[in-house]
Amino acid sequence: MKEYIIGKNEAGQRFDKYIFKLLKNAGTGLIFKQLRNKNIVLNGKKAKGNEILKENDSVRIFMSDDTINKFTGGPLHISKTGFRLDVIYEDDDILLASKPVGVLSQKSSDKDISMNEYLIEYLTDNGFGKENLATFKPSFCNRLDRNTSGLMIAGKSLRGLQKMSEIIKDRSIHKFYLTIVKGIVDKKSVIKGYLRKDEKNNKVVIYDNPVKDSYEIHTEYEPLATKDDMTLLKVRLITGKTHQIRAHLAGISHPVLGDFKYGDKVFNEKYGEKKQLLHSYQVVFPKLDDFPDISEKSFNTPYPVNFTKYFKEN
Repeated sequence: MKEYIIGKNEAGQRFDKYIFKLLKNAGTGLIFKQLRNKNIVLNGKKAKGNEILKENDSVRIFMSDDTINKFTGGPLHISKTGFRLDVIYEDDDILLASKPVGVLSQKSSDKDISMNEYLIEYLTDNGFGKENLATFKPSFCNRLDRNTSGLMIAGKSLRGLQKMSEIIKDRSIHKFYLTIVKGIVDKKSVIKGYLRKDEKNNKVVIYDNPVKDSYEIHTEYEPLATKDDMTLLKVRLITGKTHQIRAHLAGISHPVLGDFKYGDKVFNEKYGEKKQLLHSYQVVFPKLDDFPDISEKSFNTPYPVNFTKYFKEN
């Protein structure tokens, strides 16, 4: 027999959903059979599975340790990479970290190591119990391209993950980027267009008017400094679509320096840049009554080294 005590990250969900996640290698039919036979009980009583879990509820599974390990997948292995997560802000519910260039935001294959794995490693090294990961995994809510650096937002708790995902989806959080582009930009502007993804070539195409399977996009940019044949821009994503900044700026003849996919090859070779100079620089949170420590506050990261070669931070 093994007992599990429901924590705040498991509370609020249906009992059967919790059991499906805990016993991920057991079939649905088997789980409901064990519930009927009282081999899985809630607070010492027979349960149907539709009960809503509360914090400190007791879940007991009357099976052998070997069987439980088989159905849960056994003890969770945490990769020890030695990667030092660059934490910008942290509380009980959320964490902000700066992603380096070249690191994946999320896995694209089972063998990949991404910011999510680095997050789990950091949290378990700092007291987050491994046993909690069977039914809830903290994770980052936003994505950055592999060669884009900067701020990412993670939910450490269920309520943090849900709220951060919500404000990203409804666009009430403002996200600002720094980039260096070809040419001189002398005024602030908002550009609009329609973006369609070319799945075959993993690129996007920008149109002036709507086309089939396109999304309307809005991108705001403001010049911060100019030098020779380049401009340092602060960009706000009003909408947030794949490759939006890179493709949209390239479409108005201001491609991002170092961008091999949408950029200017001659411009990139002139400065020897092989990765796009695009950095998630700042986030500004909306009013959040339930999260007073971050409500209406902004957080930013310093200019990356590849930016300071061209422009010094003010």
